[in-house]
Amino acid sequence: MHALLLLALAASPTPSSWQFRTDATPEVSVSNINGSIRVEAGEEDRVTVEARQEGSDEERKQWRVEARKSGNTVEVEVCCGPCGKERRHCDDDSVETHLTLRVPRGAELELSAVNADVEVKGVAGEQEVSTVNGRVDLRGSVQDVSVSTVNGTVLLAPETLRDLDVSTVSGDVKLQLPTRADARLDFSTVGGSFNGRGLMLGSVEETYGKGTHSIDVSTVSGKLEVKGPKS
Repeated sequence: MHALLLLALAASPTPSSWQFRTDATPEVSVSNINGSIRVEAGEEDRVTVEARQEGSDEERKQWRVEARKSGNTVEVEVCCGPCGKERRHCDDDSVETHLTLRVPRGAELELSAVNADVEVKGVAGEQEVSTVNGRVDLRGSVQDVSVSTVNGTVLLAPETLRDLDVSTVSGDVKLQLPTRADARLDFSTVGGSFNGRGLMLGSVEETYGKGTHSIDVSTVSGKLEVKGPKS
């Protein structure tokens, strides 16, 4: 048993890592194909990136992870061959790449993923997320949030409610309202539902507080569930 564990650990690839000095509000852009993106608030003057890839040595050589900093912008990409060059042929599907980032709380995020889950915790800056076939879980936002997804559940639990824009084709949306929510909800769907009430083709409008900010949610065959503040 002990020998098998040592062999498994020896066969596991060592994660790649990067660290960049930034100010308290960097712009962080991340794109991934197959795997996951995890972002959480960390130190106020740096962005750290860890990439862990599955698959054989040959597969990992084909799919590269690149991280770079320009000014106050940090970019992380998973590419077939060198990023920024013409895409070359890679055998079969991409390897699973799991990206974990720690960023300043005030960072602005732009995240895109295909066949990958996206999770953000405790980051206060504006967030723009687009996915195809992936779960989106955003908790602790303070500024505007925009989510566009195809076939993925969206979970939103903002710390402070600002403008939310969510568009999904066949994914459900769950929104946990914070205390003192102040927004106007516009929900449109084709064949979806709102808080358990079916809507074949229609829309719902709801107001929370004075309705200062906007919550725009559109789905095709997707459900929207809105929960009030936690007690």
